[in-house]
Amino acid sequence: MFNLADRYVLNELLKPFVAGVVAFMIIMVSNTLYIFMELIVKSGIDGWTVAQMLLYSLPAIIVVTLPVAYMFATLLALGRLGRDNEIIAMRACGVSLSRILAPVIVISLLISGLGFWLQENVVPWANQQTVEVLKRMMSREPLQALKEKYFLRTDQRNFYVNEIERDKGLLKEVYVIDQTQGDYPQVIAAEEARREDTRWVLRNGILRKLESSGFIDHEIRFERLEIEMEIKADMVFNNQLDVRSLASGEARQLIEQKKQQGQDTRADEMDYHTKFALPLATFFTILLAAPIGILFSRMGNYFGVAISIALVFIWYMTYSIFTNLGKAGTVDPFLAAWVQNIAFGSVGVLLLMQLSGLKFVPFVWLPFQILAWPLTAVLRRLRRGAGVSKSSTN
Repeated sequence: MFNLADRYVLNELLKPFVAGVVAFMIIMVSNTLYIFMELIVKSGIDGWTVAQMLLYSLPAIIVVTLPVAYMFATLLALGRLGRDNEIIAMRACGVSLSRILAPVIVISLLISGLGFWLQENVVPWANQQTVEVLKRMMSREPLQALKEKYFLRTDQRNFYVNEIERDKGLLKEVYVIDQTQGDYPQVIAAEEARREDTRWVLRNGILRKLESSGFIDHEIRFERLEIEMEIKADMVFNNQLDVRSLASGEARQLIEQKKQQGQDTRADEMDYHTKFALPLATFFTILLAAPIGILFSRMGNYFGVAISIALVFIWYMTYSIFTNLGKAGTVDPFLAAWVQNIAFGSVGVLLLMQLSGLKFVPFVWLPFQILAWPLTAVLRRLRRGAGVSKSSTN
């Protein structure tokens, strides 16, 4: 399938790609570990549970790591080949630029396929396992099911806690909306509460029974009040099916169901479109990384590394910003998921056509030319500057 020149180019890609995968995974795992360490300190979650959650987060981290690592490798590999005039030598032998880049693009498609397979099969399974780990933890320690300033709904009660001292097992400023005593609810407010088996002992509070008009029917002050209430993990995760824990077909069905129920689906739609856009980012980023690597090849090793880091940073920041904008509904979820792919791919195709000496089709390429104009202007100036500095040293 690959000839000698192809294998030579791929060999140049292999080492920086592996190094990039390892480096970016260490960075992202460290960030995830920092978040989990906060859970250990603030929530009292045991280390084994955190280790399991970290392990199951790896597939999702790999999916994000693949495009940035391959883009990093392409920039360095093509930069090295261009700097040593090997690309010029290949083209002098009649090999076109598109043929030189063919193995790079083919491998990017294979990596995109791997990323999509992970996103479709392994990541949903890993997310489901994370939920199971949390359920087992909550079955052992029901206090972990509670969050500060958050309503937890059980069968016929809503439970709200303003502050939690997990090391003492103490809940402060507790509010319970209880609908187990007749048609109209009673509202319980207590200074603190502790768990004893399946009972919750509330202290120093007020119980108010409401009537049909919404006014208070009667009010009772208490020093100690026991409520029989078992908090199960299923109560926390019930009706919280996550698109990220489903394959694309099931995720689409879930979104349609939520739409029919009138629920807000913007965050789910963002996650759904990301299932396709993120794996294919490997291919689209290469369209820009390849010409940039060649154009900046004369700038030296350090400049090549700097450009690589800058492009990776731009891609990741664009991905993070538009993911949040898509989930908030500020930007259409489909556009938010694909915008970095569209931008990188469009500018990359334009630069590749310029390097290949191809002419542009009027009007069709005008938007891409506008997008790429600042970048091409900077490239020309840098190349001119490099030429001047070389002539002055000679």
